[in-house]
Amino acid sequence: MQLDRTHVVIRLRTLSEIGDLSLVMLRRYPSALFIGFLVGALPWACLDLAILAWIPLDESRFGLDDDEAAIEMYRYLAWMSLLVVAQAPAASVATSLYLGQAVFEQQPTWGSVFTEMKRQFWRWIYVLGFKRLAIPIAMVPLFRMYQPRDIFWDFILPLGFVLAIAIIRSSRPFAPEIVMLEQCPLRSKEPNAITFGRRSKSLHSPMSGELSSRFISVAFVLIVLWFGTVYTMVWARGIATGNWNWDLFSYLVLVPLSLWLVAGLSSIVRFLCYLDTRIRLEGWEVELAIRAEAMRQFGEDQPIRTAPRTAAQITAAQITSASVTEPSR
Repeated sequence: MQLDRTHVVIRLRTLSEIGDLSLVMLRRYPSALFIGFLVGALPWACLDLAILAWIPLDESRFGLDDDEAAIEMYRYLAWMSLLVVAQAPAASVATSLYLGQAVFEQQPTWGSVFTEMKRQFWRWIYVLGFKRLAIPIAMVPLFRMYQPRDIFWDFILPLGFVLAIAIIRSSRPFAPEIVMLEQCPLRSKEPNAITFGRRSKSLHSPMSGELSSRFISVAFVLIVLWFGTVYTMVWARGIATGNWNWDLFSYLVLVPLSLWLVAGLSSIVRFLCYLDTRIRLEGWEVELAIRAEAMRQFGEDQPIRTAPRTAAQITAAQITSASVTEPSR
């Protein structure tokens, strides 16, 4: 492997360039979204429908075009959007693993991805399911099924969850990559061990301002993309069937599907931002050039004389040996 001849150019990128490269990644590896992410999202999507579908189903008995039904549909859309946003990192573990292997191995298999995903199940479900609030948030509408709307439970509390997610995601966005790719231990008795918390702090703190601004920019773009996606689906359905109404199919199928598709694209953008952050902080382009030259001079099996590094750093460094071609300009 020629470490200085990667298919992804190892260099600093602006956010717009990352967005451009994410579309190239999606074109080159469509299965990362349409297989990996949708498989990861399927259990969460089924859970969301199980605890929220009663709202449109109940309102459909009296029609969905009156003012009372409209208020209930806003309640349904708000909770569905909040759940998808909260669950997106946990649903993206297969995508992160696949992209990490694709960048390094060039031809990853989904069998290896799902095996690794199963092996690390309790690690990522604890961090991304519980600590990142995906499961605690889902418990609220679960225990309030068939209950009338309430200002606290359906407005104040969800707003608090949104603020909590925004603060966590804007300051610590790369938890899936640290858990699944770097595989730092969650806890360790060794005083010098690089645990998940220490690694997260060292990776995120130096770029907290940049990461927060990127989070806000990406969030606005994703909201626009969601509106475009869902209304495109409604338009395509209207052209094909002549039905332009927002009925049960629209609320139970098109809305969740559009939310998960946009969430899947966000996982690719996050992965590329993770690579860019490591390049900015650790100077990978220089390191890869030195290591590649050492391999050419002394052979691939010869040890490379560099400063000692941890296993987590070595694992993460392998990710930069990429296999996705950046579009020629």
